[in-house]
Amino acid sequence: MPLVIRGQNSLMRWFVNNVGLMLLALMFAFAAWLLSTLQDDPIVEQAVPARVNPVGLDQLGDRVLVNALPQVVTATLRGPQKAFQALRAADLTVNVDINGLDAGAHVITLTPILSRSPLRIESWYPMTATLLIDRLVRVQMPVRVSVVGSPALGFRAGTPAVFPQQVVLTASQQIITRVAGVNVTVSVDGARSSVQQDARVYARTAEGDLVSGVTIAPDLVTVRIPMEQLSNYRDLPVVVKWRGQPAEGYAVTDISVDPPIVTVFGPVDAVQATKGYIETMSVSIANARSDIDEAVGLNVPAGVSLVTEAQTVRVRIRVQPLPGSRTVTREPELEGLGEGLASDISPDTVDIVLNGPLPSLNDLTREDVRVIVDVSGLSEGIHQITPRIMTPEGITAQSVLPATIQVEIKPAQKAP
Repeated sequence: MPLVIRGQNSLMRWFVNNVGLMLLALMFAFAAWLLSTLQDDPIVEQAVPARVNPVGLDQLGDRVLVNALPQVVTATLRGPQKAFQALRAADLTVNVDINGLDAGAHVITLTPILSRSPLRIESWYPMTATLLIDRLVRVQMPVRVSVVGSPALGFRAGTPAVFPQQVVLTASQQIITRVAGVNVTVSVDGARSSVQQDARVYARTAEGDLVSGVTIAPDLVTVRIPMEQLSNYRDLPVVVKWRGQPAEGYAVTDISVDPPIVTVFGPVDAVQATKGYIETMSVSIANARSDIDEAVGLNVPAGVSLVTEAQTVRVRIRVQPLPGSRTVTREPELEGLGEGLASDISPDTVDIVLNGPLPSLNDLTREDVRVIVDVSGLSEGIHQITPRIMTPEGITAQSVLPATIQVEIKPAQKAP
């Protein structure tokens, strides 16, 4: 027994004497492991944007945000480099609850929330933001019409009418105080008759600048501006006066004039005494076979004058061939008959109904229209073949009678 006790005492003394060395060795081993780990995945710091997420925007009621919160907060994160590679945008956010905030200025604390370990937040910027909330105001205002441009000479714009006459503006109190009125802009430049159009409504300051951040209902209104012609002016449609007839087989298919209306002026009595139109000088279309395009003078009534410097109008008269039809009789022409073969064709003539311009139809010669029967590659026997009709350009074959031709192919008779 005494020997065992002495052995235990020796072991205890050895452990006490060497515990420091054992701890030191353990510390060295841990340091070596930590150094190896840090070399493989070092601890780093990175600046990461955190998205600002406002909460309660749909519950503002009769309040409205005057300014906007920052879209992101820049947070400095610290942690293993590999942890940053797994970081997602949803892992770092800034939630701002604006529900229940009354009108006025509010200093909002912007605190990032990180849900990705082992990363941690070291700092962020900005740390606060000032949020301005104002009361939402609705006011009704009349629509004013701004008329721009000048009507055609001899016309005067009347008083504009707008429907609806008033619109409702919705905005913050701060913005509404800047609005002096709402208006639409309508152009009457060159107008000869009443102008009616839908125009967009804009809110403006007293200086005429546009005010943004305002909702207008409705934002489109209908504006009608009447036009009044002065008594010593009168618009007259231009009537083309022409003489003669185009060549045989041709016809006038269209007549146009530019401008179609001219304005005259003069003493009121003379203007009112004019007929409801003004004629051009006579234009000859005798034997015309093509379009006529020329400047023509006007027969201006006595006592009045044209308001424009140009004393002529452009007259265009379209002359085209009359469409027609014609029936011709032709003998079929055989093509492609093999060597040592003969043929019989039945019938020996066909009737062809042609369509096209009448002058071209009247000028056709026998060589202009041909009936081709192609028997290339056909052997001996009786064949029904649809002929090919050759016509000049602009002429079409409406029908062929008969539609098919019988061809009997047989050996050619040898000379005695």
